[in-house]
Amino acid sequence: MKRGDKYSIGEVEEICNIPRKTLRYYDSIKLVVPKFRDEETKYRYYSKDQMVTLCIIRKLKMFGFTLEQIQHIVNDNKTETLKESIECKLLEIHNEINNLQKIYSDAYAFWERLKEGVDIISYCAEENTSAENIRIEEIPEMYLLFTRKLMKKYSNSEVSLERWIEIISLCNKMQLKSKGLIVVTYDSDPLDQFFFKDVMVEFGMSIESPANCNSNNCRKFGGFTAVTTTHIGDYSNIMNTHIKMIQWINKNGYKIAGNISEEFIISPLDVNNVDEHITKVIIPVTKI
Repeated sequence: MKRGDKYSIGEVEEICNIPRKTLRYYDSIKLVVPKFRDEETKYRYYSKDQMVTLCIIRKLKMFGFTLEQIQHIVNDNKTETLKESIECKLLEIHNEINNLQKIYSDAYAFWERLKEGVDIISYCAEENTSAENIRIEEIPEMYLLFTRKLMKKYSNSEVSLERWIEIISLCNKMQLKSKGLIVVTYDSDPLDQFFFKDVMVEFGMSIESPANCNSNNCRKFGGFTAVTTTHIGDYSNIMNTHIKMIQWINKNGYKIAGNISEEFIISPLDVNNVDEHITKVIIPVTKI
């Protein structure tokens, strides 16, 4: 073998941009073993063919192939095998991108809720006021993925962990794009949910598109006039907020025109600090 046809480990490192430590590891696992050995100096050299192989290995590593997969491709040394391997890797990368996009979307929706919650808390601190600023509001339409169940002897003193997890799991199973907002609606007379009565309770999660939904588990929410306020603090005290809102409605010439809902901006499942839980109460109304 001519000197020009063999390359020392230092030359390979420089030309192929592969560290010596990596080259020695490839040697130890028999992925690329230096082809030539100088009996006098005991130095080992790589052939031109092995340089090409190392460049291929470097490229495949950049695509995310494992060394075991790379060894199979290199040993087979067929274009068809390489093509099929790249096709499988492209599908894998595509799925990873979709998963990352969903993670990003979920994280961004969570950030938006946290930002809204922080803004509400900051405003109340600056103005030295409570969050219970009761007002009339037009509720914009949104799509909800929902489940409805009759809950026996229900008392709305704490969030139902099982129902919460159920709606999140359903959204993930149906591969829907969630906005992260949970809306709980009580199909009952006002305040019944606090007095250990049998209440039909709907748990809904806001979603970006109803494309994959059917009429059994998706519906529109909003598009109506409501009296609203935000309850900051321990959720177990939210009954007092409901009572104040109903009193306000009666005093200001309105009447309740639909089921009461609670929209969780910062929920007990988001942070452990009960002082920073924020729940928006929504009561549909009409003018008397």
